[in-house]
Amino acid sequence: MTPGLLSGAMAVLVLMVFTVAFLLTRQEPPPPPPGEPVAARTTATSAPPSTQPPSSEPPPTGEAKFSNDVDPCELVTEELRTKLVVFPKQTKLYKEECEWTTLPQYGAGLPENMTFRLKVYTKVFPDGVAQAHEEFVARRHKAALIPRGYAKAEPAVGDDSYVAVYTLEGDDHGPTKAIAGVRVSNAVVEVEYDRDVNEDPEGRMTAGALETARTVAEKLGGGGD
Repeated sequence: MTPGLLSGAMAVLVLMVFTVAFLLTRQEPPPPPPGEPVAARTTATSAPPSTQPPSSEPPPTGEAKFSNDVDPCELVTEELRTKLVVFPKQTKLYKEECEWTTLPQYGAGLPENMTFRLKVYTKVFPDGVAQAHEEFVARRHKAALIPRGYAKAEPAVGDDSYVAVYTLEGDDHGPTKAIAGVRVSNAVVEVEYDRDVNEDPEGRMTAGALETARTVAEKLGGGGD
């Protein structure tokens, strides 16, 4: 072997020895101390969007007027429920909800569009007006998701009120539903009034829901007498 080739082979051998030694002695960087951010390769996850309705309204103040639960079945007069439902059958759904529907055996001779449903929700929030306002805003937010949204009740009822109306699509007979929501001090009232029709051009459903909500609010203010 010539001296030139021998020198080249020795250089390659020395380079390989240094490479192996470097790999064997290399140390991993120490882990970050507790509390220090993880490396940038960690994927950050954002918090899920809040399901609570956004509201910039300041919570109302004032003394709560009501301290006892109320029975919604007792807050709608017989005259009113007969006027709105024709032949009403009463059902107590929950402690806070009462419903009246048209009795089929009495409504058999009536047109199909003379089938009604009236539901009243009434709840007292003993912790105060702010808690009732929070419930009122949450229910109004649900009404805002209806295609036509909601509007302020005219004339207003209680301390705050709204109305909404919509028709279920895909059926020639609806129903069309009107909703009226009301807050009276630390109590919340919501009325649903349905009829088996595919429209309500004269606003009778909204008028019926508002009349019921106003009656309930007045009875609450008068102690339910």
